[in-house]
Order: sequence, then C-alpha cells, then structure tokens
Amino acid sequence: MSHITEDCLKIIINELQYDLSSLYSCILVNRHWCRIAIPILWKNPSSLKGFSPSKLHNMIIFLLPKSSKKFLSDNIPELSLTEISDNKPLFNYISFFTQISPDLINDLSYALFYDDNKGYNYVGVRYKTYLLDQEIYKLFINNCKGLKLFYCKTSHPLFKYQGATTCFSQLCTLKINLMFVPTGNLFDIIQICQNIKHLELKNCDKDIENLVDFINIQRNLQSLCIDFLPLSDIIMQKASTLKKFILRPFTRLLSPKILTSLINLQYLELISDEKFVLIFGGSTMKDWDEYISIASFPNLQYLKIYFDTDLSITKDYMLIEKSNGNIFEINILKENFHDPIYTKKLIITISKCCPKIKRLTINIEPENFEDLKEIFLNCTQLEMMCFSLDSEEHNGDKLLEIILDYSPETLREYSFIEIENSIFTTEGLEKFFENWKKRKPPLIFDIINNPW
Repeated sequence: MSHITEDCLKIIINELQYDLSSLYSCILVNRHWCRIAIPILWKNPSSLKGFSPSKLHNMIIFLLPKSSKKFLSDNIPELSLTEISDNKPLFNYISFFTQISPDLINDLSYALFYDDNKGYNYVGVRYKTYLLDQEIYKLFINNCKGLKLFYCKTSHPLFKYQGATTCFSQLCTLKINLMFVPTGNLFDIIQICQNIKHLELKNCDKDIENLVDFINIQRNLQSLCIDFLPLSDIIMQKASTLKKFILRPFTRLLSPKILTSLINLQYLELISDEKFVLIFGGSTMKDWDEYISIASFPNLQYLKIYFDTDLSITKDYMLIEKSNGNIFEINILKENFHDPIYTKKLIITISKCCPKIKRLTINIEPENFEDLKEIFLNCTQLEMMCFSLDSEEHNGDKLLEIILDYSPETLREYSFIEIENSIFTTEGLEKFFENWKKRKPPLIFDIINNPW
C-alpha cells in the first residue's frame, strides 16, 4: 500500500467520505495519506454521523482572521475572541468545504448566544447574531474555491463580499429562499452565477424584481423547483434543457401549457395545495388534463403527483403511457379521491408500460385489488410498494393474500397508509407473516396511520 499511486489512493479514500471513523484512520497512517484524506473529511463535515458540532464550531471561530476577531470583540465583547490563539493550523480547513450551509452558521450563532437556562444571553442578540453571521460568511466566501452547491437563506450581501466571484462562479446547484433574500441581492447573483444546472426557488409569493432575468440568463438549466410564483413564459423558454421540474404547492397557478414544452424531462413533481388555490384561483383541473393528455415525456424516470382534495387531475396515467418504459419510480397520491375506474386505468397502464419500475406509491380501492395482479406479474423489478387505503370497506386480508401469491421475489418492502381504522385483522397478519417465512427474503412491513 505504501507504493500505491496518489490518484488511486484518492479514489479509494473518497469511497470512505461518509465513514467518519475510517477517514480518521486514514489520516493517522502517514503524512501522505493525511494530505489526501483531510480535504475529503472537510468537504461537508456537518453531514457526517458522529462529527462533533461543538468541535466544528470551535474550529470555525479559531480560523476567523484577526480583523474579524477584533471586529466581533469590539462589537460583542462578551465573546472575547481576541483571547483565541492566532497560531496557524496545519490546513486551511475552510477551503475544503464544497458547500456552505445556512444551518451550520445558524447553529453556531445559537450555540454562542443561547443558554438553556436563561434563553438568549445578550441584549440586542439579533444584531449581534447578524454581525457574527456576516464574519463567518466572509470567512467561507474568501476561502472556498469553486463551490458546487449553495443554499442562500440570508439578507447578507454575500455576492459582494471579497472572493465571491471565485467562490460562486462554478455553482451548479443553487437554492434561494426569497423570504430572506432581498430582491437587490438577485442582481448581484446574476453577475456571478450564469451556469446554474439545478435551481430551487422557495417562497416566491410575489413578482420579484430581477428573478425572471436571473432564470433567463442561465445557460444550462436542467432542474427547476418553484414555490408558487407563476413564471410560465420563462419556464417555456428554458424548457428544452430542463430534465427535472418541481412545482409546489400551487400547481394550478401555473399554465399547464408548459407541459408540452418539457420534452427532455426525466423527473416531474406536481404538488397542489387546494387551500391556497381556492384563494388565488388559477387553471382548472380540466385544463391540466387537456395538456397532460397531449404532453409527452419519453425520457421520464420519476413521476410524483400529490393533490389534497377531491378535485384532481385524472389523465396522469397518459404520461406513463408515453414514457417509453423508462420510469423507475411513481408516487401518485390523492386525498379524498375515490374513483375505481381511474385507479384501474392507472394500474393497467403501469403494468403495461413500466417494466423497469422499482418503487410504486398509489391509492388503492377494494375494487382494484384483483387488478394489482397485473402489476405483480409484469413489473418484475419492483422493490417497494406503498398503498394508500382510505376506505372503511377495505378487506386488507385479501390484499395480503394477493401479495403473497403474486408479488415478484424482488418486492420485499411494503407500506400501507391507513386513513381510517386498521384494515387488517390479527389473523390475516399472522397468516401473512407465517407464509412469508417460506419465501425466505427479508421483509420490510410498515403501517402508517393517517399521515394527513
């Protein structure tokens, strides 16, 4: 192992990036291994199980430059940061971070300013927290080179800080929470970030200056997730490059015409919260069904549709028909929706058009239990199924019998969402588990009571 090439060693150690104890062991082998393992360990240390938050917080404070420590000590003397040693560490750990988490920075501020017994320690804590967050963000932005992922959830003018261009110019994934980010900051982001591939916009509850320009300027936008704001025109302009599209939670506020433009889509998620739609209005379910019936996503691999009302689209099975058999996962749930005819169409379509499907979540009616046999017989790569059962008339024991007799060997994980009382009898469950033992494969069996 002492003669293994550095490139090979990097590949091997990178496979251990989520194994904290193994990375520690690699660091202790020798200096050469240490130089390779440290950057991997510090890519995103807060995500590692077993990593000490307090040690991470202390390291970040330790790495603050003298100017920041003096500035914070002058404005927040209670922190006494000037007493912290300025000895240079062996590594510039901050430079190895591949993402800046607002949760990490918020947790650090909370740890410094909050006392379990007294609550927040200092008068004017909000202002002091703002100053501390500012200096920590400056530390990260001035040291991190070529971040790939960033979640912007602050009013700080981050994209004006020293080093921002180097830090953010290679961003691939950007999440922006517009509840916290001032509209003026979007203009600064436009100047640096023009090659975003995955964009998520949260809390778009009004027309926001520069937002359309920001989306439009992206050269290779492949994934777009939008909360609320109707941006049909700009989405249609970017539709040819989009591979992933998520719209939540106000589906009807967007024109369904966009569906016909998303020709290269691989991932589609439509989530509708009818409480807000009743307030704001929007396209009707008939409109959505019309465009769904003519839309075609031949590369579609993932489909999620969720409606929390008895008003729902009913032509979604037609998207599955035109997916060229590429779908791996379907998650279609509709609250208070009872239509055995629709459910039969959906089940038959899945059984005929989804030979590669591995994970399936659907509503199921008692009238459709027998139809499930078609899925079990034709979808032989299934690994997980989740059924939403919201009728008191369900004969759950019959469903268990069909699963035992017809489900493929690959299918070992089952979840049942029960809206009413339990649909299974004790005898039915005992018989099912006893007979499953003969199949030998391990079983994951979960009953979820009324998640809504």
